[in-house]
Amino acid sequence: MSKKHQILEAAVRLFVERGLQGSSMALVAKEAEVATGSVYNYFEGKEHLINECFLYVKQQEVEFLLKHHDREADYEQRFRNVYGNTIRFMLDNCPYFRFIHLYAFSPVILQETRDKLHPLYEPFVKLYEEAYAAGATRSPDILEQHLAIYGGISYLMHYFYVHEEAITEERIQSMVDFAWSALRNPKLPLKG
Repeated sequence: MSKKHQILEAAVRLFVERGLQGSSMALVAKEAEVATGSVYNYFEGKEHLINECFLYVKQQEVEFLLKHHDREADYEQRFRNVYGNTIRFMLDNCPYFRFIHLYAFSPVILQETRDKLHPLYEPFVKLYEEAYAAGATRSPDILEQHLAIYGGISYLMHYFYVHEEAITEERIQSMVDFAWSALRNPKLPLKG
């Protein structure tokens, strides 16, 4: 792991555990086991660092989703894969999930940072567009649909995490079923 990645990983953990105010650059350096000067070699300050953490975590999530994305599957299966794998990513990467849950709508994350994410999401935007054009989904409003589903999943996952409840494969499938039923065009015949 490169020194920059060590710093990003340490910063994500600290921003989750201690918050932005409780995480100094010196503390990040100590957690990453690097000199404080090394942190400043990569990041101008704490605000720059947290924005880079946001990009880093979202890039990890998108890479995971793309690795498991079958562009040849039908729309229902593709959406089920996206949301099922989103849940699995959250489970397997709890610090990342908690970081995004805490900072996704924070004003400290700059619009410039958010704009850098748009190209990463292009395959999923196309999925929504194509599914709507084919009549598989009910609404052309991609952002509203995605935020409603992702937000619901995120909030439920946070609830399970705080209450230390197990997230079984049955629970994952139940969340995915709910996501698909929220997206699907009600005029489509049900499978099975």
